Amino acid sequence: MSVEAIEPEGRERAAAALELLRLAGVLGDDADATSLIQLEGGWSRQAYVLGARDEGVEREFVVRVKPPGPLLDTDLRQEYETTRLLTRHGVAAPVAHAFEEGENPFGGPYYVMDRAPGSAPNVWRARDRAELEANWEAGGSLAEDLVDGLVGIHSIPAAEATAVLPLRDFEAAVSHWETVQGEMALLRDPVVEDAYAWLREREPEPVEPTLVHGDYRIGNCLNEHGRITAILDWELSYVGDPRYDLGYISLEYEAGSFTKPGSKLLGSVAEREWFMREYERRSGRPVDPEVVRTYAVLADLMLVAILTTGIRMYVDGKSEDVRMAWTRFAIPGLRRELTALMSY
Repeated sequence: MSVEAIEPEGRERAAAALELLRLAGVLGDDADATSLIQLEGGWSRQAYVLGARDEGVEREFVVRVKPPGPLLDTDLRQEYETTRLLTRHGVAAPVAHAFEEGENPFGGPYYVMDRAPGSAPNVWRARDRAELEANWEAGGSLAEDLVDGLVGIHSIPAAEATAVLPLRDFEAAVSHWETVQGEMALLRDPVVEDAYAWLREREPEPVEPTLVHGDYRIGNCLNEHGRITAILDWELSYVGDPRYDLGYISLEYEAGSFTKPGSKLLGSVAEREWFMREYERRSGRPVDPEVVRTYAVLADLMLVAILTTGIRMYVDGKSEDVRMAWTRFAIPGLRRELTALMSY
């Protein structure tokens, strides 16, 4: 096992990931690490691409790390086990091979998975939105895959999902984000407070719980040649009402709305009515627009709570990442969308 091709500062990390893959039986004893590159981004996770050569075959893996002091203190092992559950059920997710939570050179728990082909679009970038809209006009292959992916996620039996993830009913989901907001806010926000009260007056009739992605959008999908190759970022997943994912993906924010309007398409990918109709047809689950609106408000509040957490961490000196402070510019748009959803 050699890591000589890696820059000195990355050799210990590459060696640790390589050894984990060897112990998992994924790579042979003579496998070499050829590269280790940290990817950009990473609010609550860091990611590295590990290149390896095993018996002359070049392979790439992603090392997903929970660093000290992440934006969200979510359970990385739950994310790892969720990814493994998904691949067993044929959902498009990278194959996760091994998990490490002991002391290691990455500085936090990590797991290693195959690197899926493709790239993730950014709906807040005009060029990416234009490409997504063009795909819809050309037949909507990405929209087809996005619907099918959500149907597949929601088809995983709750009994299996609860062995990995927490079960949250409507009240628990509302209370969770209300608690985060209350603990992290620098000042009270009457719009946000009204929205939580509004939610509690609109609790929908319960349905059979399923796996919920929690952050389902095209930006959390890799795509290549107009097809989705993998669904990523499962750190917000739980078992609950599947209609939450419909509310989340329906937000204008998730179609690129920020300081300027985004796409008119749902998630920049599909006509809203088409997406909801196809989800209903393919899943056999009825879609009530009023329930979707309720969960859109909850999803909006979740985003506000997460962004508020980033601001608090920056103000308190727990993070020097200027993006944490920059997130304050997204909150006015989310508040505006809240008022529109609640028909203020």
